[in-house]
Amino acid sequence: MLVRLITADDWRPSTMMERRLRDLEEGFLRPRASSTRPEWILPPADHQESNPPKGYVVSFAKFHRHGLGSPPSRFMRALCHHYGVELQHFSPNAITAAAIFATVCEGYLGVMLHWDLWLHHYRGELFRAPGGTAGVRKPVRADCLNLVQKTGHVEEPREYIPIGLTSNHSQWDSQWFYLRNDDDLFPAYTGQLISERPENWNYGVVKTLQAGFAPFSMP
Repeated sequence: MLVRLITADDWRPSTMMERRLRDLEEGFLRPRASSTRPEWILPPADHQESNPPKGYVVSFAKFHRHGLGSPPSRFMRALCHHYGVELQHFSPNAITAAAIFATVCEGYLGVMLHWDLWLHHYRGELFRAPGGTAGVRKPVRADCLNLVQKTGHVEEPREYIPIGLTSNHSQWDSQWFYLRNDDDLFPAYTGQLISERPENWNYGVVKTLQAGFAPFSMP
């Protein structure tokens, strides 16, 4: 059946409260600190949709509980660049997958994060919400990118990096706030909607770039 796209889903009004963000400062989020340009700010009550001030992006409490640092690591910036997404496009499980991969490389393998290894094991999957009519899907404003790990042989599927992912993230996308974007390390918030899955979300190096990875001849 042909899948048609309709208008994007509604943005959930923020239910985030200051005390919850203060709790995140205990190891998950930097202190608010500056009164003129704080680390985080709550959206005004009349912001039914995200509209961050200049120099800020939209983040979610669950992202930071799942391993998102601020300012973002070089690896996190690479993920944004490679998949062509803004911070709000990640799912909570995508943040978890990235954080665990970093831990495996640095803490277990004892190597710097290996980009080709990441591309070999993970692909991006695009989530689109049901549109209320059979065969109709609509792009979502947040949570459209999930990062899925390769599972090995069909006869005996298994994860190469076993991780326990949460299947229930009820109401997580209403717990949003504005996060300071130091030195524009995160992509600027534009409210971009992603309605089609790009080729470079597949496993491995993008076909158009593979020539640059051809093996060289030994003398």
